[in-house]
Amino acid sequence: MDYGASGKILKLEQLDFLAKELKEGKVAAIPTDTVYGIAAIMTNPAAIEKIYSIKKRPKNKPLVIFVKDPHDVDDFVEELPPFGIDLMEKFWPGALTIIFAAGEAIPKEIMAGLDTIGVRMPDCKIVLELLGKVKVPLAVTSANISGKKDLISAAEVERELGAELDYILEGAVHKSKGVSTIVDVTGDHPSIFRAGVIKKKQLEEIVPGITD
Repeated sequence: MDYGASGKILKLEQLDFLAKELKEGKVAAIPTDTVYGIAAIMTNPAAIEKIYSIKKRPKNKPLVIFVKDPHDVDDFVEELPPFGIDLMEKFWPGALTIIFAAGEAIPKEIMAGLDTIGVRMPDCKIVLELLGKVKVPLAVTSANISGKKDLISAAEVERELGAELDYILEGAVHKSKGVSTIVDVTGDHPSIFRAGVIKKKQLEEIVPGITD
Protein backbone atom coordinates (compact mmCIF):
# COMPACT_ATOMS: atom_id res chain seq x y z
CA MET A 1 0.00 0.00 0.00
CA ASP A 2 1.40 3.39 -1.01
CA TYR A 3 1.55 5.87 1.86
CA GLY A 4 -1.77 7.70 2.17
CA ALA A 5 -3.64 5.25 -0.04
CA SER A 6 -5.96 4.27 2.81
CA GLY A 7 -7.36 7.80 2.97
CA LYS A 8 -7.11 7.64 6.77
CA ILE A 9 -3.97 9.71 7.39
CA LEU A 10 -4.61 12.89 9.38
CA LYS A 11 -2.23 15.83 9.70
CA LEU A 12 -1.48 17.48 13.04
CA GLU A 13 -3.62 20.48 12.09
CA GLN A 14 -6.61 18.10 12.05
CA LEU A 15 -6.35 17.40 15.79
CA ASP A 16 -9.71 19.08 16.52
CA PHE A 17 -11.38 16.83 13.96
CA LEU A 18 -9.73 13.74 15.43
CA ALA A 19 -10.84 14.69 18.95
CA LYS A 20 -14.43 15.03 17.73
CA GLU A 21 -14.27 11.66 15.99
CA LEU A 22 -12.79 9.94 19.03
CA LYS A 23 -15.59 11.33 21.19
CA GLU A 24 -18.03 9.77 18.71
CA GLY A 25 -16.44 6.34 19.15
CA LYS A 26 -13.80 6.16 16.44
CA VAL A 27 -10.45 4.41 16.93
CA ALA A 28 -7.16 5.94 15.80
CA ALA A 29 -3.46 5.24 15.74
CA ILE A 30 -1.49 8.05 17.36
CA PRO A 31 2.22 8.76 17.80
CA THR A 32 3.47 8.69 21.39
CA ASP A 33 6.83 9.17 23.07
CA THR A 34 7.62 5.45 22.80
CA VAL A 35 5.85 3.74 19.86
CA TYR A 36 2.66 4.28 17.85
CA GLY A 37 -0.45 3.44 19.84
CA ILE A 38 -4.07 2.54 19.10
CA ALA A 39 -6.36 4.84 21.06
CA ALA A 40 -10.04 5.36 21.87
CA ILE A 41 -11.82 7.22 24.63
CA MET A 42 -12.01 4.90 27.60
CA THR A 43 -15.75 5.40 28.14
CA ASN A 44 -16.91 3.87 24.83
CA PRO A 45 -17.27 0.05 25.11
CA ALA A 46 -17.69 -0.45 21.36
CA ALA A 47 -14.49 1.46 20.64
CA ILE A 48 -12.63 -0.56 23.27
CA GLU A 49 -13.87 -3.78 21.67
CA LYS A 50 -12.60 -2.52 18.31
CA ILE A 51 -9.11 -1.94 19.75
CA TYR A 52 -8.97 -5.56 20.91
CA SER A 53 -10.21 -6.74 17.50
CA ILE A 54 -7.74 -4.65 15.47
CA LYS A 55 -4.77 -5.70 17.56
CA LYS A 56 -5.96 -9.29 17.96
CA ARG A 57 -5.23 -8.75 21.64
CA PRO A 58 -6.27 -11.51 24.07
CA LYS A 59 -9.17 -10.42 26.26
CA ASN A 60 -7.20 -11.31 29.40
CA LYS A 61 -4.71 -8.52 28.69
CA PRO A 62 -5.83 -5.08 29.88
CA LEU A 63 -5.34 -1.73 28.17
CA VAL A 64 -3.67 1.25 29.81
CA ILE A 65 -5.07 4.76 30.07
CA PHE A 66 -3.32 8.00 29.14
CA VAL A 67 -4.00 11.04 31.32
CA LYS A 68 -3.22 14.70 30.68
CA ASP A 69 -2.11 15.56 34.20
CA PRO A 70 -0.94 13.64 37.29
CA HIS A 71 -3.79 15.23 39.24
CA ASP A 72 -6.25 13.33 37.02
CA VAL A 73 -5.11 10.02 38.53
CA ASP A 74 -7.06 10.60 41.75
CA ASP A 75 -10.30 10.34 39.77
CA PHE A 76 -9.56 6.84 38.51
CA VAL A 77 -7.72 4.94 41.23
CA GLU A 78 -8.83 3.49 44.53
CA GLU A 79 -5.65 4.40 46.34
CA LEU A 80 -2.69 6.66 45.56
CA PRO A 81 0.27 5.40 47.63
CA PRO A 82 3.12 7.81 48.47
CA PHE A 83 5.66 5.91 46.34
CA GLY A 84 3.23 6.14 43.41
CA ILE A 85 3.20 9.91 43.82
CA ASP A 86 7.01 9.96 44.00
CA LEU A 87 7.27 8.00 40.74
CA MET A 88 4.80 10.29 38.97
CA GLU A 89 6.64 13.40 40.13
CA LYS A 90 9.96 12.07 38.85
CA PHE A 91 9.06 10.31 35.61
CA TRP A 92 5.86 11.94 34.32
CA PRO A 93 5.43 12.95 31.65
CA GLY A 94 7.45 10.02 30.37
CA ALA A 95 7.81 6.35 29.58
CA LEU A 96 6.58 4.99 32.91
CA THR A 97 3.25 3.18 33.23
CA ILE A 98 2.10 2.79 36.82
CA ILE A 99 -0.33 0.06 37.88
CA PHE A 100 -2.81 1.24 40.52
CA ALA A 101 -5.82 -0.34 42.20
CA ALA A 102 -8.64 0.70 39.86
CA GLY A 103 -11.37 3.03 41.03
CA GLU A 104 -15.04 2.71 40.17
CA ALA A 105 -14.73 5.14 37.26
CA ILE A 106 -12.60 2.71 35.22
CA PRO A 107 -14.73 0.78 32.69
CA LYS A 108 -14.55 -2.97 33.13
CA GLU A 109 -13.95 -3.43 29.39
CA ILE A 110 -10.36 -2.18 29.64
CA MET A 111 -9.44 -4.06 32.83
CA ALA A 112 -9.53 -7.63 31.45
CA GLY A 113 -11.14 -8.99 34.59
CA LEU A 114 -8.53 -7.45 36.89
CA ASP A 115 -9.02 -4.92 39.68
CA THR A 116 -6.04 -2.81 38.61
CA ILE A 117 -5.34 -0.24 35.90
CA GLY A 118 -2.14 0.92 34.22
CA VAL A 119 -1.89 4.70 33.90
CA ARG A 120 0.62 6.88 32.04
CA MET A 121 1.15 10.52 31.23
CA PRO A 122 3.10 10.44 27.95
CA ASP A 123 5.88 12.90 27.19
CA CYS A 124 4.29 13.80 23.88
CA LYS A 125 2.87 17.25 23.16
CA ILE A 126 0.53 15.88 20.48
CA VAL A 127 -1.07 13.33 22.79
CA LEU A 128 -1.37 15.77 25.70
CA GLU A 129 -3.05 18.29 23.41
CA LEU A 130 -5.42 15.60 22.16
CA LEU A 131 -6.24 14.59 25.74
CA GLY A 132 -7.05 18.21 26.48
CA LYS A 133 -9.50 18.26 23.59
CA VAL A 134 -11.32 14.96 24.31
CA LYS A 135 -11.40 15.78 28.06
CA VAL A 136 -11.41 12.12 29.13
CA PRO A 137 -8.55 9.59 29.37
CA LEU A 138 -7.70 7.56 26.31
CA ALA A 139 -7.51 3.77 26.45
CA VAL A 140 -4.33 2.84 24.61
CA THR A 141 -2.22 -0.11 23.54
CA SER A 142 0.67 -0.39 21.10
CA ALA A 143 -0.31 -0.19 17.43
CA ASN A 144 0.71 -3.64 16.28
CA ILE A 145 -0.71 -7.12 16.05
CA SER A 146 -0.17 -8.85 19.40
CA GLY A 147 3.22 -10.53 19.44
CA LYS A 148 4.58 -8.65 16.41
CA LYS A 149 7.09 -5.80 16.28
CA ASP A 150 6.25 -2.33 17.52
CA LEU A 151 5.51 0.29 14.87
CA ILE A 152 7.05 3.76 14.99
CA SER A 153 5.72 5.58 11.92
CA ALA A 154 2.38 6.36 10.31
CA ALA A 155 3.53 4.55 7.16
CA GLU A 156 4.23 1.34 9.08
CA VAL A 157 0.88 1.55 10.85
CA GLU A 158 -0.95 2.14 7.58
CA ARG A 159 0.69 -0.91 5.98
CA GLU A 160 -0.08 -3.19 8.93
CA LEU A 161 -3.41 -1.90 10.25
CA GLY A 162 -4.72 0.73 7.84
CA ALA A 163 -7.61 -1.40 6.63
CA GLU A 164 -9.12 -1.63 10.13
CA LEU A 165 -8.32 1.67 11.81
CA ASP A 166 -10.61 4.67 11.43
CA TYR A 167 -7.73 7.18 11.39
CA ILE A 168 -3.94 7.40 11.63
CA LEU A 169 -2.50 10.62 13.03
CA GLU A 170 0.75 11.55 11.33
CA GLY A 171 3.56 12.48 13.68
CA ALA A 172 7.03 11.59 14.89
CA VAL A 173 7.88 9.11 17.63
CA HIS A 174 10.93 11.03 18.75
CA LYS A 175 11.44 10.85 22.50
CA SER A 176 12.41 7.37 23.63
CA LYS A 177 11.93 4.59 21.13
CA GLY A 178 10.94 1.44 22.96
CA VAL A 179 8.18 0.38 25.33
CA SER A 180 7.36 2.07 28.60
CA THR A 181 8.53 0.55 31.85
CA ILE A 182 5.63 -0.75 33.96
CA VAL A 183 5.73 -0.52 37.76
CA ASP A 184 3.09 -2.04 40.04
CA VAL A 185 2.37 0.05 43.16
CA THR A 186 -0.60 -1.95 44.44
CA GLY A 187 1.39 -3.92 47.03
CA ASP A 188 3.26 -2.90 50.14
CA HIS A 189 6.29 -2.07 48.00
CA PRO A 190 6.48 -1.34 44.27
CA SER A 191 7.76 -3.90 41.78
CA ILE A 192 8.78 -3.79 38.13
CA PHE A 193 6.11 -5.54 36.07
CA ARG A 194 7.83 -4.97 32.70
CA ALA A 195 11.29 -3.67 31.87
CA GLY A 196 11.40 -0.82 29.40
CA VAL A 197 12.88 2.56 28.59
CA ILE A 198 13.27 3.61 32.24
CA LYS A 199 15.79 1.28 33.89
CA LYS A 200 15.77 -0.29 37.34
CA LYS A 201 18.71 1.84 38.48
CA GLN A 202 16.74 5.01 37.73
CA LEU A 203 13.72 3.69 39.61
CA GLU A 204 15.84 2.71 42.62
CA GLU A 205 16.89 6.34 43.02
CA ILE A 206 13.26 7.18 43.77
CA VAL A 207 12.06 3.93 45.35
CA PRO A 208 15.03 2.14 46.95
CA GLY A 209 14.74 -1.61 46.95
CA ILE A 210 12.19 -1.82 44.13
CA THR A 211 11.91 -5.46 43.06
CA ASP A 212 11.82 -7.12 39.64
